[in-house]
Amino acid sequence: MHFSDGDQNTDQYKGLCQAYFIAFPDLHITTDLPVAEGDKVTKVWTANCTHQGDFLGIPTTGNRIVVKGIEVFRIADGMIAEVWVSMDNLGMLQQFGVIIPPGQ
Repeated sequence: MHFSDGDQNTDQYKGLCQAYFIAFPDLHITTDLPVAEGDKVTKVWTANCTHQGDFLGIPTTGNRIVVKGIEVFRIADGMIAEVWVSMDNLGMLQQFGVIIPPGQ
């Protein structure tokens, strides 16, 4: 798994997913645009959820959160071999109220 802030192994990624499901038990992800070419599949997505549990040191806010992201999967032998992930972490932190957007 390749993220903008560094790579994660499978166990680290599973831990991150568990943190998301605990903090956002109503997490719903919609695929906005799937694109496949060669051995790559790209998914543009939108996540909608409510911050209902502590998340990476951020106490519960009860805020509705909408986050956009994109993932690129490399497929080999019919399985996902590699994944690149990018999401709007700044926007998510602003929705938590941890970072105040400019002009507010």
